[in-house]
Amino acid sequence: MLDTIIIGAGPAGITAAVYAKRYNLHFEIFNKDLIVGGKVNYPHWIENFIGMPEGIKGSSLADVFYQHLQVLAIKPIYDTCESVFKHGDGFEIVTSKGARYQSKTVVIATGTVDKKLGIPGEEDYIGKGVSTCATCDAPFFKGKTIAVVGGGDSALSETVYLSEFASKIMLIHRRDEFRGAPSLIKALEDNPSITIYKGFIPVSIQGEGFVRSITIRNKNNHLDQELQVNGVFIFSGYEPKTDFVKFPIDLDSQGFITVNHEMQTSQSGVYAIGDIQSKTLRQIVTATSDGAIAIHSIRNQLHQTS
Repeated sequence: MLDTIIIGAGPAGITAAVYAKRYNLHFEIFNKDLIVGGKVNYPHWIENFIGMPEGIKGSSLADVFYQHLQVLAIKPIYDTCESVFKHGDGFEIVTSKGARYQSKTVVIATGTVDKKLGIPGEEDYIGKGVSTCATCDAPFFKGKTIAVVGGGDSALSETVYLSEFASKIMLIHRRDEFRGAPSLIKALEDNPSITIYKGFIPVSIQGEGFVRSITIRNKNNHLDQELQVNGVFIFSGYEPKTDFVKFPIDLDSQGFITVNHEMQTSQSGVYAIGDIQSKTLRQIVTATSDGAIAIHSIRNQLHQTS
């Protein structure tokens, strides 16, 4: 019987593992991917992580996180958690490889998945011009014309990065104004290769083996317009996946897990940290804070019941 199981090795889960090691807890950390760090691996550049005043590549920061695990001899189990359910006074985890683990507590740090547009052509052209990762695919569009869909900080930052490769970018945002950082908005507006379409929604993606255009609709006059592009990058936000949790747990209206100030969910013994949690700010620094608080709370809980 483990003290805790940490599901997910992004910034929140990794921090939880580091604190669990420091507190000498008996634990395991699971990660469905062979590379730890979660979405930290994707941004080309991170400017606001404390202690990195000059900024750092996302993949480089993920490497630093992994090195921290190595120094403490923490070895993630690279397996997907298919289900977690109540088992006696604790919990049982079942993985995609059929392994079973029992624990007194559980820390859910599974993050989010990319939100899809749900329009015709999107699924058909994934990997054929449709992408959700600028760092991964930007070099394939050097000198070409692309569309970017989204308006949050991530979308704005990735659009600026993509402009280093693409010759022309059409940024499509459904709102009439951006809600991102003013510095990012100014960088977009000052970039001659970026054309901004505010108040437009994507309707469909067309192609012939590869993306050739995207159709967008003006929200005010409902007129459609077809833009000739070689690729479409989608940064329309994220959504949680909690279907692997096989017991009642309180969620907010968008499906994120609600917690108290100690990261405890409505289910005793279960904690949620990082982007899967209902919160107003999803940043690397807030995720790491969640991880530290959760393990501190678990240590206190275990001491009270021992």
